[in-house]
Amino acid sequence: MPLLTFNNMKFSKLITKYTIFLLMILGVSIGIRFYFFPSDVPLTADALYYFWYSLDIYQIGKLPTEWTPTNNGWPMFVSVFFNIIDVKDIFALMQIQRLLSVIISVLIIIPVYFICKKFVARKFAIIGAALIAFDPRLIINSFLGATDPFYLLLTTTSLSLFFSVNKKLVYFSFVLISFATIIRGEGLAFFLVLSVMFLIRYRKEKYKIFLKYLIVIGIFMIIILPVSLYRIEVIGNDGIFMRSLNSGDNLVSSLTTSNNSRNYIINGLEIFIKYLIWVLIPNFIIFIPLGLALIFRNRNFEKNTIILSLGIMSIPALYAYTVTALDTRYLYVLFPMFSVLAVLTIERIIGKLHKSNIIIIIIISAILVSSIIFYDYQKINYKHEKESFEIMKNIYNMIEVTNGLYQESSYFNTIQTIKQWPNTHTEMGLGIKFDVITLPTDNFNSLEDYIIESKDKGLTHIMVDNKKERQDFLVDVFNNESNYSYLKKIYDSKDDGYVYHVKVFKIDYEKFNLRNSN
Repeated sequence: MPLLTFNNMKFSKLITKYTIFLLMILGVSIGIRFYFFPSDVPLTADALYYFWYSLDIYQIGKLPTEWTPTNNGWPMFVSVFFNIIDVKDIFALMQIQRLLSVIISVLIIIPVYFICKKFVARKFAIIGAALIAFDPRLIINSFLGATDPFYLLLTTTSLSLFFSVNKKLVYFSFVLISFATIIRGEGLAFFLVLSVMFLIRYRKEKYKIFLKYLIVIGIFMIIILPVSLYRIEVIGNDGIFMRSLNSGDNLVSSLTTSNNSRNYIINGLEIFIKYLIWVLIPNFIIFIPLGLALIFRNRNFEKNTIILSLGIMSIPALYAYTVTALDTRYLYVLFPMFSVLAVLTIERIIGKLHKSNIIIIIIISAILVSSIIFYDYQKINYKHEKESFEIMKNIYNMIEVTNGLYQESSYFNTIQTIKQWPNTHTEMGLGIKFDVITLPTDNFNSLEDYIIESKDKGLTHIMVDNKKERQDFLVDVFNNESNYSYLKKIYDSKDDGYVYHVKVFKIDYEKFNLRNSN
């Protein structure tokens, strides 16, 4: 009986009202994701590339020796679940990859809560968890099936453990950041952050600090080295140290050889600032300014770690924007730090108010509502994506070499992947054997010039759609097809009842040559 009482006491201490609130946020977060989950849309783009690698591991039972993505940690992780679940339907395997990404994105809420709890009371830390749980960009990103959620979970969890008073957990934080670096090479920057703060944290231990840091280096290298050597053997680059050096060399080369190096830097900074402000909308933007001021007041070890993390982890994003890799996802790794800044602001404003609990509930509700509204504005149109996939599948066997329609024609890769199944990427001779080839239309101002330059590359068809942002000559073909006597229409998606309107034309080179000879 006393034992039962003791266990009940332990259980009651574990399951507090804050635990219940956190579980509720987790439940709502995963409910939102499952509600919007695109279960009938296949993978494409980067996620499909990782999917190829996961399939090969799943089918051949080992790491391929002929090819690998530079960042192969995520597909290796996914392949484990392919083997556990062991289904033979390729579409189901794609959904497993996407589902893993969604579940992992929800789990990020937990370490963010514990990080925020280091700076504010638990009731305010719940708000920090809600900011991550309902962030519309993280919801959208989780549906892609790419590396970002897993990378963010590992870096956030490592930071949470790094703040622990338990030295074993501090060491384990370096285990996690090692795996994060395998997922994405940018994890090396976060390893640098933790290394600096580790040396500062234990600086008073004099000579012991060097032994402790050797253990940290050893942990990192033991985990990183096998994967690095494998990558070097297969593709000649480890994707971590060599990639960092190459990126630095490329940046220096661009700055020293360009006559507009100053503009090069300024343009990168401008893009960085614009994207930074954009990702703060809708929920972070009102809290960050005061939060930045508060983080620099009464600084301690934890605050200095957040400040250094914000600085160092911004560098990979800044580099990406200087080379015009325009994507907000490079800034997602900063979101846990943004949550800390936000809860510092909220605690400062309402911490001493009466009925602050009610205000906290109102804030979380406002975060949820604003996030859903913003998600609806920013979300990927999955109805359009489904139609794009079906249309491209309809015309796949009609064409050979054509122009691309970004991003819709990327589904040709998905279609070929499904068609090729169950042959592995390796069995096909180090690559997917594409039946349809797309040729870029960049740097062309007229359809005639494009056809003349692309004829020797096997161009046979022209695709056009109803998107106004296409190049002018493609828009003109769509709107005035009767003006192009040498184009014979062989497909019109409107005939199949689709909202997305795509037309496909076969080029009659006899008529084209006759017209251009006059």
